[in-house]
Amino acid sequence: MKITIIFPARKVEVGKATMPVMPLAPTLLAALTPQEHEVSLVDMVYGDQVDYASDCDVVAITVRTPLAMTAYEIADNFSAQGKTVILGGPHIFAFPHESKQHAAAVAIGEAEDLWPIILKHVQAGSLRDYYVCGPYKTDSLNGSIYPQRQRPSLANLPMMRRDLLPRDRYRMDSIFTTRGCPNFCRFCPVTPIFGPQIRHRPIDEVVAEINTLRENYFNVDDSVFGHPQIVDRPEENQYYLDLYKELAALRPKRLWSGAGGLSAINYTDGRKIVELAAESGLCAIAAGLESISGAGQKQSGAWRKLHFTSSDTFEIDKMKENIRIFQDLGIEIMGFFVIGWDEDTPDTYRRTLDFCNEMKIIPIILTLTPMPGSPIYDEYLEQGRIFTELSWDHYGGNSVVFKHPTMDPEKMHKLNFQVLRKGFGMGRILSRTLHTVRHRPSFSIAMNSFFTQLALMKGFLFLYEQSS
Repeated sequence: MKITIIFPARKVEVGKATMPVMPLAPTLLAALTPQEHEVSLVDMVYGDQVDYASDCDVVAITVRTPLAMTAYEIADNFSAQGKTVILGGPHIFAFPHESKQHAAAVAIGEAEDLWPIILKHVQAGSLRDYYVCGPYKTDSLNGSIYPQRQRPSLANLPMMRRDLLPRDRYRMDSIFTTRGCPNFCRFCPVTPIFGPQIRHRPIDEVVAEINTLRENYFNVDDSVFGHPQIVDRPEENQYYLDLYKELAALRPKRLWSGAGGLSAINYTDGRKIVELAAESGLCAIAAGLESISGAGQKQSGAWRKLHFTSSDTFEIDKMKENIRIFQDLGIEIMGFFVIGWDEDTPDTYRRTLDFCNEMKIIPIILTLTPMPGSPIYDEYLEQGRIFTELSWDHYGGNSVVFKHPTMDPEKMHKLNFQVLRKGFGMGRILSRTLHTVRHRPSFSIAMNSFFTQLALMKGFLFLYEQSS
């Protein structure tokens, strides 16, 4: 069969401006496709156009919530032509019935074990309505179901099919080493989707794949340091100690970025993991700090991720200390903050930017978007606080989609635009770049820092101008 895999995009993709990274989902799905089939990829984020005149037999589309309407439109067009459309992705987890209206079948959960089965069923004419991989509830699903209760093993996976996209248009390749997150942040659907148990790819397979990557890559793991506070699983920490020793020995050594918790540094194994990660080429980290207040930490549930024993023990000075340790290791920090918790006020935007300026971290300050599949979305929906009249297009950070106790949506939107515009002034960008280079003298790192921030500035400005 001829299979087209589509990764949709919206008009403004801040991620594209930030760091042109080759997408993981379509290249992995292509790698999982049996070799007897012919596969093509469409990455709309970087300009690929959908060919509705294609002679493909099967169309697979990744559905992310802000792209759901775009994905559905594409799916409906292909379905009208008699193509077999399969939908998967994080939005499906929260809204399987809605998604099924636009496809022959939908996949809930991870693709490793499901995708080959789906293709066999297409060929045999026995396609089910729902394919489920993981310990999810299926009682409410109306239609035929193919259930697999266990999440997939991450061993013996094929290398991503990066050859199906023009690699020179991406500044970074992408890879993953683990799945799962034990933090249960209330605004995030990662734990419900991938589970609290951390699963690892075998180190030799990871190292072999990284050895095929270019000089810059992005690790899409939820935390590239693991969770060193999990004292009942010493093998968790040993995995990262062994992995980064292997990567540090690779030649040529590559520069890489990822996401991770700064409080890993507070644990004996965690400190060593971070040091080895820096030695292996880690130069920048996206850190979900979420809030500068104990109240924000409590409502978001992020205090678990920051490894405090409770929200009441949150200390801003401890966060500052951790930031300085990372910076001393030459690791630039992109600090992600969510504003819009019940006790936040207009001044929270300003104080959060002041914190970022003081600490010389890149300010990714965003108004809360309760994402479907997360506890906070379900809670706000039950309380009548979600603006249900807004389409999924508004869930990309360009709109306020819920009712705040004291701030109106227009005010929040305006304040967010103001702090980002100030935070990405040219003086601030240069100051942060120089701060990074002082700790880790490198022309490549300086260029990465400066042009990433410059692209972020353009992306955020365009995003807010389009939504004003």
